[in-house]
Amino acid sequence: MRKLLLSIAIAIVLGAGLSACSQSAAESAASAEADAALAVETVQIKRGDMVRVFSGTATLAAERAANLVSENGGEVLNIYVEEGDRVAAGQVLARIDGERARLALAQTTSIAKRLDHEAQRASLLLDKHMIAADAVERAGFERDAQRAAVALAALSLGKSEIRAPYAGVITRRHIKSGQWLSPNGLAFEIADFDDLVADVPVPEKELAGLRTGQPVAVTADAFRGGEFLGQVERIGAIVDAASGTANVRISIDEADTPLRPGQFVRIAIERERIADALLLPKSALMMGGRQPEVFTVAQGKAHRQPVVLGGEQDGWVQLLGGLAEGAHVVQLGQSQLSDGDAVTIVNRAATTIAREILRSTP
Repeated sequence: MRKLLLSIAIAIVLGAGLSACSQSAAESAASAEADAALAVETVQIKRGDMVRVFSGTATLAAERAANLVSENGGEVLNIYVEEGDRVAAGQVLARIDGERARLALAQTTSIAKRLDHEAQRASLLLDKHMIAADAVERAGFERDAQRAAVALAALSLGKSEIRAPYAGVITRRHIKSGQWLSPNGLAFEIADFDDLVADVPVPEKELAGLRTGQPVAVTADAFRGGEFLGQVERIGAIVDAASGTANVRISIDEADTPLRPGQFVRIAIERERIADALLLPKSALMMGGRQPEVFTVAQGKAHRQPVVLGGEQDGWVQLLGGLAEGAHVVQLGQSQLSDGDAVTIVNRAATTIAREILRSTP
């Protein structure tokens, strides 16, 4: 069916140039010969820069993210932040009832004062030869141990406030005002949105063109048309034997980006730039055989030609062998051709008609 429609398209192409006037016998013969040929569209091989790009996908994550817990148990007295709030380093996020910690500090401080007094008294008694030296030494050890207990109690009292360890965004709040929070209970989750990363599995054959510091283009479906700048931060030292890939970490360079942890992103890394490469349109390729082939046109005949290819970019592939610069290859109609077929090269306008006819075929 498609061959029939293609013949109709050819007739349209060839008939478009006929005038209403009668033709001479020579013109009629030429027209008959043209009707026997297949109409094709050709394109010329050209030179240009070839940029080889690795493309991949990943999920963004915050380089710094943490679960914040309360080291002290107690009632949650005050909550000062909500999910989505940006906080500064050291900012108080919530306050836990510290009464138990205050009582513990008062108790340990009182004991420390008593032991300090006893150590001083023991030293005086030693001067009067009323006690042994080891008793004085023991009193000093007890005093020092209690001083450490006081410092620990003071530290515990300070932990009644839950503070942000660094500047970031509160991503989750797990506590409510008035609830009892057990020691080391989870209170908040925090992430630094200004330090986003993406871990991308890269096939081992693509690793050769990568290096740390290399620029990376990052796009997200949520921000169509927007492109964000990143760079290769780290290249994995080993290749996973099961997948044949190595982990490459991408960091986002831009501050105040709308990107968020957990978002799906696409990344593109320029692996290599080849200047003045010989370029062949991908639409001209036939990939069904043992190696890629194209059809060239010479003296009205189509000739099958194997080619050697390199990288691909925007519908063009690098031509490494098989053809020279300036050669014309068939880019529309080659699926109907055999080696040595007679062909007629048509202009793009006529080819568009053929495309529309073929496109309408179910």
